[in-house]
Amino acid sequence: MPVDMSTLLLMFPVVALSMALAILIVALGRWNDDGLAHWGSSLLMLALAFPLFVVHGHMVGLSPLLVVFGNVLLAGSYALALVAVCLFFCRPRPSWRALAPVGLAAAGSAVFIEQADVRVALGGVLFGVQGGMVVHEVLRRSNGVLERGRMLLAIGAAMVAVLYLQRSVGVMLGWREVAQWQTPHWIQVGSHLLGLAGLIFTTLGFVLMGKERADAEHQKLAQLDALTGVPNRRALMESLDRVLAQAVREQRPVALMMVDIDHFKRVNDSYGHLAGDAVLAAVAACLKGGLRAQDALGRYGGEEFLIVLPATDAPGAARLAEHLRQAIEKMVVLWAGQEIRVTISLGVHARVPAGQVQASTLIDTADQAMYAAKRAGRNRVEIQALSLPPGAPIAVD
Repeated sequence: MPVDMSTLLLMFPVVALSMALAILIVALGRWNDDGLAHWGSSLLMLALAFPLFVVHGHMVGLSPLLVVFGNVLLAGSYALALVAVCLFFCRPRPSWRALAPVGLAAAGSAVFIEQADVRVALGGVLFGVQGGMVVHEVLRRSNGVLERGRMLLAIGAAMVAVLYLQRSVGVMLGWREVAQWQTPHWIQVGSHLLGLAGLIFTTLGFVLMGKERADAEHQKLAQLDALTGVPNRRALMESLDRVLAQAVREQRPVALMMVDIDHFKRVNDSYGHLAGDAVLAAVAACLKGGLRAQDALGRYGGEEFLIVLPATDAPGAARLAEHLRQAIEKMVVLWAGQEIRVTISLGVHARVPAGQVQASTLIDTADQAMYAAKRAGRNRVEIQALSLPPGAPIAVD
């Protein structure tokens, strides 16, 4: 079946323009936020470039500068795509890598304006290199986990790079039909289809990267206590379950610390609840700063924090608890020109879990040890190996 090259080529601006308008509408007011506006602008330049080639090929006598402008727009489109990827990953804009190809496209098109085969070969190498730069930026290890969006974008950019490079190879092999886009040569048809697929892949990949990042941020926020920035109770319990399961398999000890701020109600009554919030955040930051990377700290409720210490026995947990107690005792929270000082009581429990040990059992024992520290005068550490018998009610404030 014969292929109408004009129709095939015009599919690019139609698809690119549709995507560009949709993305630019979404990106309103977010020019430098995540690269989305730059990506939409890249698609817009691509949509403007291809009609110039179609018009120049159909209308004899038009200025050959249309080809120059078209190649400059193509190079500018891929340059903006590279800038968009860098902005998405919060990197500096690649000034020379973005601007140099645009200048080379303009110079090369102007110099070889009457030599279509040379112009196509040089343009293919240039645009192929630009596609390769986008692939490299997307696949950098510093970007974190290679998720579906990044993979899709990288595949699409690689398809674009292959599109242009194979056109250059075709010209070098003497297939002059490649330089005449109106001729339905198999390389022409294949490259246009490959380019259209690459356009769709790259744009969907970029959009999907944004969605995956937003989903990850929402999941992270759902696991954090909004006030203190440490994991909330639900996330902490999930972490504790994983630590216990590993400890049972490896028969290694696990230690828990229940931490309560002494006389916290007095802070709220004396300085106000906003001051109390500041104290909670400061205590959480101080505790977190004294822990190892593998330890888990979370807000258990109110002014209580729970600390999970993998592979830690009772003596090791006791030493760490005393270090944390002293750090909080020395801490000063500045609020409205006043210095607020607080202390903490810590209950420590450590054991080598066996069988189907319940997290609630360990937490309850650490909690009872914390109550024992309260009974003993506060601002101290108590270690409890076994559950305490029920005692008199304890006022905790």
